[in-house]
Amino acid sequence: MEPSHDHLVRAIASGQDIRIAAVVTTATAIEASDRHKLSPAAGCAMGRAISSGLLLATLTKGEERVTLQIQADGPLSSLNVDANSDGDVRAYTLHPEAGAGLDVSGRFHVATVLGRQGVVNVLRDMGLKDLYQGQVALLTGEIDEDVEGYLRMSEQVPSALGCEVLMTPDGKIQASAGILVQTLPGGDPKAVLEIQHALRTGRLYDLLLSGVTSAQTLAEKIWDSSSLELMGEAREVRFKCRCSEERISDMLQLLTTVDLDEMIADDKPAEVTCNYCSHKYEVGRPTLERIRSQVAGHPREKN
Repeated sequence: MEPSHDHLVRAIASGQDIRIAAVVTTATAIEASDRHKLSPAAGCAMGRAISSGLLLATLTKGEERVTLQIQADGPLSSLNVDANSDGDVRAYTLHPEAGAGLDVSGRFHVATVLGRQGVVNVLRDMGLKDLYQGQVALLTGEIDEDVEGYLRMSEQVPSALGCEVLMTPDGKIQASAGILVQTLPGGDPKAVLEIQHALRTGRLYDLLLSGVTSAQTLAEKIWDSSSLELMGEAREVRFKCRCSEERISDMLQLLTTVDLDEMIADDKPAEVTCNYCSHKYEVGRPTLERIRSQVAGHPREKN
């Protein structure tokens, strides 16, 4: 029976020094689209970015958090994805209504709404003191191709990455998934090139169109082999934000006393919305006064 929830699997191609990860993100992409009230075009782009971010975060040993930022010259302008190795992911864009009138039927080219000139920025937090950050220029604006390019150029790992979002005729997300194939030391880069060609010509999209909802099945069919050794159990994937009332309070402490005085004088709860999940927090006068007192008691050092 195929899984009914979003999930990710990792595997090794037996005897070929190739590692594979496949992820199904349908429910997660739908939730992100609903939370941010995305246009169909923006929802399609967001789904592909979510799959890309999760694949970046889960092909490592131990704990890792990855922030994927894509900035481009199209109406969508930017996409931000934050994912960890446990399968938690959150994402947002500053222009959720971008591309509202675009036709997203078939294999929609997200470069139409994202743009083709810009950068891919990846920040890896591996639980160490220092963070790893890499940046490359966009290649095509198709997100998966650009993140694949990042892996080849910045991390220097032969990679094939494909992410697809299948839309209904009325512009709703019907399916969302991604796959990443990389060589291990000693692996044959030619095998990755063959997968790149299959992904570019719509192999993953066709599988979603046929109704496949299992990440393992996607991996087996795209690799064209059942000789995959799974690395552990499938991981559940979910939209999960790290925002909280405590984090909102910490953020408000970055404001000046003048800013806080204006919020207090308004004589009604301040409303703060989390970019990543669109949850709205109301901060009452007593809390604002407490924060104001803390800020006043710890003046910032002058440059």
